[in-house]
Amino acid sequence: MEKLIYLPSFLNPIKFDDLIRIGKQNDGGYIVRRQDVVDAENLISLGVSFDWTFEKEFSKINKKIKLKTYDGSTGFKYFRKSCKTRLKNFLKNPNKLNLQRLYQRLKVTLDFCIFFRFNLSSQYKHTEKFVGKETRTFSEFEKNYGYKPEFIEFKDIVSNSHENVFLSIDIEGSEYDILQYLHELTDNLVGLNIEFHNVDKNLDKIEKFIKKSNLLLIHTHINNFGSISNDIPTVIELSFSKNRNRNLTSEYSMTNELPISLDQPNDKNGTDYSVKFKLH
Repeated sequence: MEKLIYLPSFLNPIKFDDLIRIGKQNDGGYIVRRQDVVDAENLISLGVSFDWTFEKEFSKINKKIKLKTYDGSTGFKYFRKSCKTRLKNFLKNPNKLNLQRLYQRLKVTLDFCIFFRFNLSSQYKHTEKFVGKETRTFSEFEKNYGYKPEFIEFKDIVSNSHENVFLSIDIEGSEYDILQYLHELTDNLVGLNIEFHNVDKNLDKIEKFIKKSNLLLIHTHINNFGSISNDIPTVIELSFSKNRNRNLTSEYSMTNELPISLDQPNDKNGTDYSVKFKLH
């Protein structure tokens, strides 16, 4: 089932012929420019959760990439505790369901450890911290995980000393807290994926960022796990590329209609959306 949505014109992306989709099928994949992947020296991902397929496929294209990922809900501390808990549950109640849960967690843990080289590599590093200030309440996290989360501020992750950075951001609403810092670093970026939440309440902030940024908006995607509020999707994924020809910006052609052939719905069983853009 497909529903037509009209989005503001500032969300209309520029056409490029080297777009590729990286990451797993449906939720977790992003559309980027191949040129940006090749040109990147550093890939920094904020909010990987339990899916690092984007980072895996990126590193297959650019084998020299230096990777840093950040997420307080995923990491070696979490996996040690989670595997131990699931093993206890299975030994206490050795049924098929508990065996499957233990197997799946061990499988994900092994994949994580191998990809991040048990955190012994200088090329791929994961930091088990949430991005942002320690101001949010994480009582539910502490209850479920059994330990207090740690935090790191965005300005301590990316600085002007980093060059040719591809940045991927999915930090569940905290993206608005870092937009100013992000704007100051756009000259250091070759590419950017960012998932915006509560879009219906923050359209002005998104518009301001796009218009002030030196980056080019190259793709807009509605995340259909989110709802539609006042004819505006509450969650969208935006892809940006380095503006390599600033004098030719006016000559770029616009996409005008979405989805493109590379697009996939985040929720394969949910309502998908076709997009047109308002004139003003």
